[in-house]
Amino acid sequence: MTKENVIKILEEIAVLLELSGENPFKSRAYQNAARNLEKLDADIIDMVKEDRLAEVPGIGEAINKKIKELVETGKLAYYESLKSSIPPGHLEMLKITGLGPKKIHALYEQLGIKTMGELEYACHENRLVELKGFGKKTQDNILAGIEKVKLYNTRRLYAEVATDARELLSSLENNKDV
Repeated sequence: MTKENVIKILEEIAVLLELSGENPFKSRAYQNAARNLEKLDADIIDMVKEDRLAEVPGIGEAINKKIKELVETGKLAYYESLKSSIPPGHLEMLKITGLGPKKIHALYEQLGIKTMGELEYACHENRLVELKGFGKKTQDNILAGIEKVKLYNTRRLYAEVATDARELLSSLENNKDV
């Protein structure tokens, strides 16, 4: 387990806590712990072995235990539990520009929206306009964001497709009928 992996999981926990409507201070504690670990020059594995994580500002007893579990086992039960408690569509909705964890949680609480498809349908029915913190402009921006996500989901990075493209080109070049 690398420091970068630990930081990534702490940041994801912060987002998952916001998505679940947890106390904002709890979410912020995980964000701060991740930020402080980024600044750390020492090896996180050594710090865990030497029980020195508490020296890092922003890492209290609870987060210390979670980092220790993560480094020692490669897994974190708390993280897995949090992930399973959030509808999977909520993580996908985070890709929509201008739609953060708090708004996604509000949509879930007030309209029961669990997926991007349900969100798009609610926008087309103008159900977001009446919600506190939303309006016509926000609804239109969300619809535009959904379209962008759909567009980008169909595109692939060059590095992802280069090998397949070369194989296809090679087979076409070797085929006498083409």
